[in-house]
Amino acid sequence: MLDIGRIMLHSQEGTKKNCITDYKIKDCGNVKAFYIDAGCDSALDSDMGCTVDFIPKNVKRWMVDYRHAEFWCRPGFGKDFKDIPDNTQGLFCEKNDGNYIVFLPVVDEKYKCFFEGTEDGFVRARLFSWYEDLKECKTLAFVYAEGNNPYELMRQCAKAGVELLGNRIKLIEEREYPEIFEYLGWCSWDAFEIRVGEENIDQKCREFKEKNIPVKWAIIDDMWAEVHDFYDAPYKTRQEMFKLMHSSRLYSFKADPKRFPGGLKKCIENVNSYGIKVGMWHPTTGYWLGIDKDGEIYKEHKDLLLQVNQDMVIPSYEREKAYKFYDAFHSYLEECNTEFVKIDNQSMTRRFYQKYAPVGQVARQFHDAMEQSVKEHFGGKMINCMGMASEDMWNRSDSPISRCSDDFQPEDRAWFTKHILQCSYNCLVQGQFYICDWDMWWTDDGQAVKNSVIRAISGGPIYVSDTLNRSRAEILKPLCFDDGRILRCDRPAVPARESLMEDPTDSGKIFKLQNTANGCGILAVFNLDKENGKVTGSISSRDIEGLVGEEFGFYEYFSKELVVKKKDECFGIELEDNDRFKIFVIVPLENGNGMIGRIDKFISPKSFEKNSDGSFKFIENGPCARIENRKLIFFEGEG
Repeated sequence: MLDIGRIMLHSQEGTKKNCITDYKIKDCGNVKAFYIDAGCDSALDSDMGCTVDFIPKNVKRWMVDYRHAEFWCRPGFGKDFKDIPDNTQGLFCEKNDGNYIVFLPVVDEKYKCFFEGTEDGFVRARLFSWYEDLKECKTLAFVYAEGNNPYELMRQCAKAGVELLGNRIKLIEEREYPEIFEYLGWCSWDAFEIRVGEENIDQKCREFKEKNIPVKWAIIDDMWAEVHDFYDAPYKTRQEMFKLMHSSRLYSFKADPKRFPGGLKKCIENVNSYGIKVGMWHPTTGYWLGIDKDGEIYKEHKDLLLQVNQDMVIPSYEREKAYKFYDAFHSYLEECNTEFVKIDNQSMTRRFYQKYAPVGQVARQFHDAMEQSVKEHFGGKMINCMGMASEDMWNRSDSPISRCSDDFQPEDRAWFTKHILQCSYNCLVQGQFYICDWDMWWTDDGQAVKNSVIRAISGGPIYVSDTLNRSRAEILKPLCFDDGRILRCDRPAVPARESLMEDPTDSGKIFKLQNTANGCGILAVFNLDKENGKVTGSISSRDIEGLVGEEFGFYEYFSKELVVKKKDECFGIELEDNDRFKIFVIVPLENGNGMIGRIDKFISPKSFEKNSDGSFKFIENGPCARIENRKLIFFEGEG
């Protein structure tokens, strides 16, 4: 399965003395675990302590999920291993015989592993600690498996990795999804940015009420708290605002008295009066430049903080100190009736903590501290954000949700393609552990309907960030019931197999995104061609992993058309340009019959329940369709 090439140690001085390099491969069922056992008499390089070069045999092409920025990942595609980007956190290889080899690097207590290509065509496993005092590298480096189902192989690798590392984190099916995120939400960020305050939040809540938009939760985002660096600091452009944000420090845990004159608790009570619960945003570091030394936090909690550079003081990574810091912060938020938190800026371990302890120990301690505090104060309800680095992914014990893309960019047509690729391919790896958050969006953006479709199929929370007077109720109606409950798919959405291994921006083919809902398949297809040219393809029941049946009805939401096909039979489709897209419900048929459900909802199978006698119960009244004798029948469903 693998040809092992070089195993090398790299010391801080660039010399290697009295070195021992060995490895073993442990069989764990279908999964194999690669362990390294190496050391020398001088300290290893903190950024590249050990490298293992190998070549998977008989590979036709590869796809990777790699960290392209400090906080975020995206896919890469290729045929030559030398082109694999650094910071690769998941590797899918398609073999010449049609089988796959899937690799998953891990993060243990001391060492982190990622992959990169070498100039002479090897895959390099690079192990490092971000700590300068280690002379040994004895660790599990990565797990891998071979077979005919790449999705199942990655699931097996994640399960084996968790078990081999001591079962200290959970797989996605073991994490509890909070009930609040089963409903439609809103976030203040794109609407008000750092100008957020009690007055404009109230105006937005009134708009939701007037337009009968059933938002049930809201995030008060960056930056609601007291930041004195903002005072008398005007800005004219968004870039100037970002510069101000990243040069500012948190003064106190309390809401800014200028923008929240009644205090945070009064603001939240007012939002609650509209039937909307509130979650609060904060970064791991207090604010982007840490804690203000002239402020209340520094005076009261100085012993919990760490001076990480000349300009910045942040919470300590040490579990006990970090817990006390977050406990103090979250105690205040809980007293103000906060329902949950969104914690940002998580993948900052190397930037701030690299010299204090090995990467795994650091990440484990500050994540344990956050998780404990969030569990005690908010019942574990948290959205993790800016935290796609593997040291974060492998060290959250319980929290169920994690962002899976760069920030939403409103009014940016080109951004949509980058976004859908990031989210869908990132879910192949991150989705083994977390429900994936596809970020906020706008209902009156030029890509609003496309954005609504991908949120519908995502399997994660759905929340918008419309500014004042710009929310469009009609865009949200296909996503939720009248009470705001969303029709959510069963799992994180991922690319269909035909889209898995090649770049859909230049393949000439449709991009297929797949999920399941209530025993049916959900398939959304898009034109992502970078030249805005026509793309073609075919669809069938095999596009949906795990879909069971011998005959299927393909019902398309926008055209209201039905196609019936046997198992694995396909039919062609073409999309003329980037504005063309479709979403299908794929219904298993019994004797030519099946239920589609509410035709005014994207995820129609989640609009009904099947009774033991074979009849159907609809959750809410509305227009419905069923397949009868392979024909489409429209009717009015009653809840």
